[in-house]
Amino acid sequence: MRESSFRRPAVMLGLLFFLVLGAGGGVAWLLAARGLRGPLRILLVTQPPPGTTNLDPATCRAIGALVQDHLESFGQAAVTSVTELPGNLDVLRDQRRSLVVQLEPSRQEGALVLSYRYASGDSLDKGAPPPWIQRQGSPLVPAAAFEAFLAGFPKALRAPAASPLVPRQPDSFWDMIGASARRLRNEQLDEAFALAERAAAKEPSCATLWVLLGNLRYRRMLNNPAAFRQEQSETEIVLLRGLSLEPYHPRGVFLLSLLKADGGNQAEALTLLLEARRRQPHNPTLLTGIAYAARGAGLLPLARQAMDLRDRLAFASLQPQAVDITYLYTGEIQRFEAGLRDQPGHLRSTSGVLPFYRGYLALVRGDQATAQREFKAAATLANGYPNILRLSQIYDLILEGRKDEAWTKLREYDQERIGMREPDGEFTLRLAEAYALIGDRASAMDMAGRAFARGFGCTEWYERSPMLEPLRGLPKWKALMQHLRERQSLMEERFPVGLLEDN
Repeated sequence: MRESSFRRPAVMLGLLFFLVLGAGGGVAWLLAARGLRGPLRILLVTQPPPGTTNLDPATCRAIGALVQDHLESFGQAAVTSVTELPGNLDVLRDQRRSLVVQLEPSRQEGALVLSYRYASGDSLDKGAPPPWIQRQGSPLVPAAAFEAFLAGFPKALRAPAASPLVPRQPDSFWDMIGASARRLRNEQLDEAFALAERAAAKEPSCATLWVLLGNLRYRRMLNNPAAFRQEQSETEIVLLRGLSLEPYHPRGVFLLSLLKADGGNQAEALTLLLEARRRQPHNPTLLTGIAYAARGAGLLPLARQAMDLRDRLAFASLQPQAVDITYLYTGEIQRFEAGLRDQPGHLRSTSGVLPFYRGYLALVRGDQATAQREFKAAATLANGYPNILRLSQIYDLILEGRKDEAWTKLREYDQERIGMREPDGEFTLRLAEAYALIGDRASAMDMAGRAFARGFGCTEWYERSPMLEPLRGLPKWKALMQHLRERQSLMEERFPVGLLEDN
């Protein structure tokens, strides 16, 4: 599929999306009113027991992500996805509105066998294995397999006549799953694009395919920030196309909100997420998006409330939902540190985000030895985000005492980003902190101003970051702080904490 096929006016798609989004408000209220028993909380295990599948782990995860989208979209469920069955399920015990579901998918030529086993929380006994109930799937065309899954699920789902999330043709389905399975490996990104584009050309009415293409484009933007300007609008068009087909697609809404927040438009990101949450009030992913956008806008109380609500819905002790930097900004260091443990196969670990922020936390604490060890680990990940890898290398050089070499690499990286609509003002502030550590106050001050211009407005961290201490006596710094406080005040008026209490 050619790039030009995405160059369609985004205005009509955007209008259509928001008209449909608004029309769902009344339905959302009725569903919320009927859900007085509380949300259905599901622990979804994407890797099957040994010997029950002929699919590799990445393919199982990709199928699991599609299952999660269905449970969230059509079941109003609060889903926590894990790759392996936890050894301790006590957090689910005695909870009638909870399920642990372990998928057992397999493939027979073009057919999908979507088997699974499940146990309810109130059936679990301490120290005993779950009393599994088996649901054996039949070899079906993948779209039919998902329809059977929805129809036979042990809790009531709002099953559509035909899911807009699954391609109707088997070859398109397996192309989509193959693309999703490859998306986290940099060396397979082009192959993932080719598979997803081929499937979307055959089945343009499948919402998930457009969301996946948007996801792949977003990944490519993170790998190559210099492409942000030309990629941003096209990625938004692709995501809007998916959302015009399924307006509340949870993954699509979340990705579009990240795109807007990273582009410095936290207000649009929050508006999008809050509207979607009226339709899916129990979705932990949407609350993660709200916390991310609110943090970037400096709305730490709103971000904290979103995180608390999310952690009450998700099984956070079994699978942390995100790297919650908000805890660092509010001074809750132990809670921040608790969310930095490795998760095999999860994007948090493979992207380099976890070791980078373990190093960053050690740097904040003044533990340079630990910081350097973690930065070295982040810099060597084969499939890490290139921006994380490069900054980790720079911090490693600084801590090794090779500041001239670090300054040269930082300046080269800085020059690559000048003149473009660089994404992620929060990351730009990390560059300012690196300049300050080297001792280049002028460049650090310039970079801090660019972080503000790119939309990062967390006044609290500008004031508290120990790396930025050398800047705080500069006249330009005082002017920057005044601008930060003024913008944050406007955002606080527009997005008060009480917005989340409506749901």
